[in-house]
Amino acid sequence: MKQDIKTLQLNHLEKVHALKNEMQILPIAKLFEKIDIQNPLRNRFYAVFLFKDATGSVVIDDQMYEVRKDRFFFLNYNQVYQFSPLSEPEGFVLLFTKSFYNYVYTGNKLIRSDTALATMPQTIDIKASFRNEYWQNFEAIRREFHNTRLFSKEIICMQLKIFILRFIRAAKTTNRRSIATDHKKETAEKFAELVNQHYKQFKTTAPYAEMLNLTPNYLNTLIKDQMALSAGRLIKNRVILEAERLLLHSTLSVTEISYELGFTDNSHFGKYFKSVNHMSPKLYRNQSIVG
Repeated sequence: MKQDIKTLQLNHLEKVHALKNEMQILPIAKLFEKIDIQNPLRNRFYAVFLFKDATGSVVIDDQMYEVRKDRFFFLNYNQVYQFSPLSEPEGFVLLFTKSFYNYVYTGNKLIRSDTALATMPQTIDIKASFRNEYWQNFEAIRREFHNTRLFSKEIICMQLKIFILRFIRAAKTTNRRSIATDHKKETAEKFAELVNQHYKQFKTTAPYAEMLNLTPNYLNTLIKDQMALSAGRLIKNRVILEAERLLLHSTLSVTEISYELGFTDNSHFGKYFKSVNHMSPKLYRNQSIVG
């Protein structure tokens, strides 16, 4: 039976640390004690799960992954996930907000949160030859976190950036030339950010073009050039992603989901969803792997 999605805030987890609203480090076993892992969860922060040893599985949005030794997971804001551990997990979880990651500005656009973290893979498996390197980096962050001293926040932030860059490098998902740092790239990133904020209200290109002081045609051309899909398709993809999350992980009816996503007509929502997934929302839910 499906459960309602519970949303986690950082200050729900640890209430005494000076950085409790910005960044936290917890043993994974302790986190699982604090939350109800029987229910699907959604975070209002980034999360990196570092498993030293574990068995089980996790469903992230609509994909299931095996949880195992030396596997790390990255969760973006608002992703829906549910762990099903088969053994007591050994490892830690890094939790941090976008504002904390950006607290120290290096002047390098490649490692801003909306650039570096946009390229983060969902998971990586740490090779034995690099295992010590990752854990040494993590332990440096953890030591600074638990010994609040002058410039601790700045040091943690910079160490975290190093850790994230190592994560990306290990996954071989990008290289320096694959990330354009020009104005067009920044505009595309801003557009994606606006869509993430307003997709329930605006489902056409024109309102976003107005926010960016561009014409709809120019914005569409720019997005096609930078992201290899139209602006309208990016908007639709974001709406459909949220629809899939709610269908898979919530008890809301299809009608309630259509209203939640800003549709005033349930049949319109059904046609909108079917145009991408080639099936009705009800059929998609019935065929889901999370039953």
